[in-house]
Amino acid sequence: MRIRQARLEDSAEIALLRRQTIRHVNANDYPEEVIESWSVKVGAQDFRKSADTCKRWVALEKERIIGFCEHNDACELSRMYVHKDHLRKGVGSRLLKVAEASLEKQGCAEINIESTVTAKNFYERNGYKVLQKTTYKEDTKQPIYKMSKKFS
Repeated sequence: MRIRQARLEDSAEIALLRRQTIRHVNANDYPEEVIESWSVKVGAQDFRKSADTCKRWVALEKERIIGFCEHNDACELSRMYVHKDHLRKGVGSRLLKVAEASLEKQGCAEINIESTVTAKNFYERNGYKVLQKTTYKEDTKQPIYKMSKKFS
């Protein structure tokens, strides 16, 4: 597996990976209407449009994208997705380390993220603390966790 910065031409594959991950992984923790809403909300065009407003990396295996993550300039990790067949194989941890190093280099003293129920334990294992359990867009069917990690 190797990690590189995402390219515009990766947008369709990233969008597909995101959609598949939501439908196969997050489906264990959220009702069907939430999964459907989340999975169709962001497409390839959205990833192309947001490319200038974030830093994004992809994890590749045999030139196929098996995971991606991104962060913005406000010290926020905004997205992290790993293909269902590559969970618990270090893909997410490696992507997270790349994003954290980028944020630290950017001057962030603390990283913030809104985590799904599905990813909460992953972030806790990587040093993130829960600040608050809340909901996404005030919808009680969409619980999330506001989490943070401080650099030492």
